[in-house]
Amino acid sequence: MPRLRVLHYDFPRLIVEEKSVPVTSVEKLEGLLGLRDYSVVCCSRVLAEDEELEENKEYFVLSPRVGVLVARVIGPGENPGLETLYRAMALRAAPLGGGALVSFTGFVKGYVAGNRVDKLVYEAYRELADKKLYEIAEKYSGVPGVIDIAILHRVGELGPGDYTVHILVSSRTRHEAFHTAALVLEEVKHRAPIYKLEERSDGAYWVLGDGIRIRKDKE
Repeated sequence: MPRLRVLHYDFPRLIVEEKSVPVTSVEKLEGLLGLRDYSVVCCSRVLAEDEELEENKEYFVLSPRVGVLVARVIGPGENPGLETLYRAMALRAAPLGGGALVSFTGFVKGYVAGNRVDKLVYEAYRELADKKLYEIAEKYSGVPGVIDIAILHRVGELGPGDYTVHILVSSRTRHEAFHTAALVLEEVKHRAPIYKLEERSDGAYWVLGDGIRIRKDKE
């Protein structure tokens, strides 16, 4: 019987299971495993849906499918489960010849232009923001050599030193991972419908993109 190692990531949890199934095709695993969105990997490649699994051969079932692992907004009380996310991306990339995982984490500055920052307030229409973050991740998951992309962006009130955004890219080489992570970050900063108000010692400012601040009108 074919041997399967099933890696199912459902934010923020990772479930790893060993299974054996009758000889079948990739597409028919949906019914056998109860998964809807997955890739089957063998010998460093993603198999086509109509390919048959072979006797006594090892396969990796990656759910969700290779490309976008997670892309979403998270609230102040949500645990991003970063250690689990790192582990999931490494385990998924290894069967495809991956050997690099690059991450970027942004956090709230304590001072801007010599002025003390008290807090940043992030606001977003979650459904639209989630959709845009997914679109960005999906776009760059097509870069040759890239395996998975993850984007987590916080909303709510955050203070200096609090994390704001996490971007992770796994790939076959470090060069692809570093380059792609930088491109994803720029798109998130400029295209995602997530807005931030910077409240600091000299007033409150809306922050647009990189370094553009517009003073909020006084109430």
